[in-house]
Amino acid sequence: CICDITSDFCDIGCCCDVVDCGIADLTSVFSGCKQENRSGVCVESWLMFRANVDPALVTVTDSLFCVRFGDEKGDVAQPLSGLSGAPFSISSPHFSAQEPVTYPSRYANRYKVDDLILTYYNNTSVVSILSQPSPGAVSSACVNRNPAKFLQSSCLSCSRAVSSVSCMRDSSLSALSYFTGFSLLRVPHPSKADMGNLTIPIIPLSDQPEPIQHNGSCLNVVSKVEYMVTYTGAGEITQVTLKVDVKNASFNTQLLQQHCVQFQLATPSPSPPRSPLVGLTVGTPVIGWFGEVAQPLTVQGLSVGGECSVDPLNRSPILFKHNSITGCTFRSTSRDCPSLRAQLYSVLRGVMSPDRVAMTAGSQPDWSRVIIQECPSIPAGEHCEIGCLLPVSLFVQVLWARRGLLALPQSHILAAKYNFSCQTLQCPITSPVPVTTKVIFSDATIYPEAPRGKPQPEWKFPFAFFTRGAGELDRE
Repeated sequence: CICDITSDFCDIGCCCDVVDCGIADLTSVFSGCKQENRSGVCVESWLMFRANVDPALVTVTDSLFCVRFGDEKGDVAQPLSGLSGAPFSISSPHFSAQEPVTYPSRYANRYKVDDLILTYYNNTSVVSILSQPSPGAVSSACVNRNPAKFLQSSCLSCSRAVSSVSCMRDSSLSALSYFTGFSLLRVPHPSKADMGNLTIPIIPLSDQPEPIQHNGSCLNVVSKVEYMVTYTGAGEITQVTLKVDVKNASFNTQLLQQHCVQFQLATPSPSPPRSPLVGLTVGTPVIGWFGEVAQPLTVQGLSVGGECSVDPLNRSPILFKHNSITGCTFRSTSRDCPSLRAQLYSVLRGVMSPDRVAMTAGSQPDWSRVIIQECPSIPAGEHCEIGCLLPVSLFVQVLWARRGLLALPQSHILAAKYNFSCQTLQCPITSPVPVTTKVIFSDATIYPEAPRGKPQPEWKFPFAFFTRGAGELDRE
């Protein structure tokens, strides 16, 4: 962009300064910006090694592989103007000269390789670009002008200055700034009427606290940011998750941050037949519905020293038909009954208990309600000296059965129950208290009787080869 004179500043009237201006299409902001209609297709040379077209239509530069349509006139030996620094894109599964007129409309409303990923700010209705901070040209300090590009998975590391002022004012050190206030656009060119339906919210995988100052250090500073963008083969974004790691940093130091953007192809979801439904297989995770998120059911995992942990990442999934018993020891210096109760519930069930459980597998499973039995009503006047009513064990019972044809039975979950057992314990809890979780899968299959006319087996009683026993004579 030759008119980008001032770095970190939106140059007035510069139609290609999309990074500094934060808007992908500057034609709506600056007058005199004309949409450049380029015929042909250019991709990065590392993406292509062969094209089944006339070699006279192919132009190869140091970094680009360009193919022009067959009806174009002119010298094909010269490269297409203005493409040496332009982002590349794959706009067609093959380079065809059959329908040059319909090319822009067929693939305009989809993300293509190396396209800028657009964001939408709900409060201001501004369309911007998802940035992936990167180190500067002459230093390792983070520069926020680097845009994230579609299907370009990468991790970049740069440094942030940590001080008493930046700890409270620099939004790049806070986890909230990476997912609040904006969302991603499902497609790059949505209409204003469909803007609300085409926004993809960013889902954080864990709740991270805000940075605070303590004893000359800044606590809970972001050290790693990782976006996982799920997309379809049609060039649409379907889901975005965010994983943030935090750490503590002393004042007047440089913190190394890592910013990653990863891409994952969405699982194809063709409409499966509704009958018969696909049953569950042994060893697959049991999926539950937690509020607005569907994810595997989990139990407490192993920890160093056998102590209980509330870390959501330190949990093991519940596998279908795998009975299990897990346990840990819990102790706490807290003297608050509600706080102790919340900690133990987090150890046993995680963030929350599931509302429903998937009865079948596939992209459109059937769901069954989960019965939850927690501690009884909290007694009035509960306090630490008398004792707190706390959950100490969890019994997860999953009722399943084989359904369908006898020749091809399908395993379905019929119901599930979360049963918490509670005890009254005095606090603080200095002696370790065992906390256990038991998972049992109960088979409730009722097999039908043999159809009429099918021969029954001839049972032989002991010693019936030489003597006829009384039981055999009576047909018992």
